[in-house]
Amino acid sequence: MAKRISKSQFMMGLQCLKRLWLYNCRKDLLPPVDPGTQRLFDEGHAVDELSRGYYKGGRLVAFDHRQLQHALKHTAWLMENGAKLIYEGAFAAGGALIRCDMLKKNADSGWDLIEVKSSTDVREEHLPDAALQRYVLEEAGIKIKKVWLMHINREFVKQGAVDPKKFFRKKDITAETSAIMPAVKEDLGRFIEALCETGEPEISIGRHCSAPYECGFRAHCWKNVPEYSIYDIPRLSWEKKNTLKAMGIMNFRDVPETFDLNDAQKLYLRTEKSGRPVIDRAALSEFLESLKYPLYHLDFETLMPAIPLYDGSRPYQQIPFQASLHIQDAPGAEPRHLEYLGDPGGDPRPGLIAFLIKSIGPGGSLLAYNAAFEAARLKELAGDFPALKGALAGFAERMLDLMNPFQRQAYVDPQFRGRYSIKVILPALVPGMSYKGLAIGNGGAAQLAYCNMVYGKLNPAEAEQTRRDLKVYCGQDTMAMVKILEKLYAEAEPR
Repeated sequence: MAKRISKSQFMMGLQCLKRLWLYNCRKDLLPPVDPGTQRLFDEGHAVDELSRGYYKGGRLVAFDHRQLQHALKHTAWLMENGAKLIYEGAFAAGGALIRCDMLKKNADSGWDLIEVKSSTDVREEHLPDAALQRYVLEEAGIKIKKVWLMHINREFVKQGAVDPKKFFRKKDITAETSAIMPAVKEDLGRFIEALCETGEPEISIGRHCSAPYECGFRAHCWKNVPEYSIYDIPRLSWEKKNTLKAMGIMNFRDVPETFDLNDAQKLYLRTEKSGRPVIDRAALSEFLESLKYPLYHLDFETLMPAIPLYDGSRPYQQIPFQASLHIQDAPGAEPRHLEYLGDPGGDPRPGLIAFLIKSIGPGGSLLAYNAAFEAARLKELAGDFPALKGALAGFAERMLDLMNPFQRQAYVDPQFRGRYSIKVILPALVPGMSYKGLAIGNGGAAQLAYCNMVYGKLNPAEAEQTRRDLKVYCGQDTMAMVKILEKLYAEAEPR
């Protein structure tokens, strides 16, 4: 049982009291931290470290969460011995324990609290986070003059070393924290009282299971939800989900046809009840007739670091490091495969641009799945490398989207379950072909794998295997498009 509420636990309690209780009393239900989540944690730590260059000369309290008593004592010693800037200071008061990103002393002996976030703006959930810190500090007798939220400057463009003064922006949130300070004390009391209970709180599942943060106890709380439930109905409001639950309906197929659904949801329900696909062959034919050959099936893999790696790039910019092309000269023709994978030792974009210019001819459509993503990357490449803009001209305008027939419900299969990502569509339309079993099976894993190479976390043998795995994954994406298109041609034929 927690003796004090930490900052992260306080935020858990605000999201869901049950989550807070489970974290303290049933931590065994938490799944292991997956590599993608760990990468986000590591990136957040890197942003915190960079922020310490905004005000230089501070003293770091380096003791981690396993050494909290040492952290508290070190912080107290720094305060007593005249430190004017403290990083990661630890304070306990009012039933809570916090670590402050920065605490900066003013000339009048007051202090400024500076909370650092790796987002590019101030979000609503940041305010109670900062307010709790202010509450604890003031309970500990520390006079807080200003509360600042330091976040990433979305307009920052890297040129040489990253300057923290330019990379970060600060917003005064003193007034906002003042407004919610009374609620902080009340919430702390409520959370401590809940943790004294022997049984987990009775709280139903809802939008709080994933907002503002994904809850790690979802598998536990959702264990009795059917595999294809009312919660899987695309774009169905939580009010309607709760209405269905109150009616005793959990399976999607049990939803009455008279229930208030939009046209798309009604079509999903019809296919679920019948077990048969619904195909608009006229719409499929119209889409297929829009394709111009030779056809270039294109897919990018990208990384999006918070702290830019390459000159001319911005925070969280999607940087393409890999491309796969399957080229067909005519409908049904055997495709040719070309691929590019950047050198993790440098900016992969110039090499990728050269690959595209060499591989894509002056005519024919560029086909992608969710083509808006690839089109945006092409436009960014043209903007970031103006000397090559002419050679890239027109590529984005030639893009067509293979997702279009599924998104517009020209082809709806009960196996899709209201979704139309390529990971869902492929095994349903092309039995025996899926992403299961691949060493790298999704875009997040591909990004993580490439980042591991960029940051030198792999030995030569691991790096070489990772390169092979990345090529298999990206190549699978464009071959999947070839196979899905083949299925659409077959379904569009008159019956």
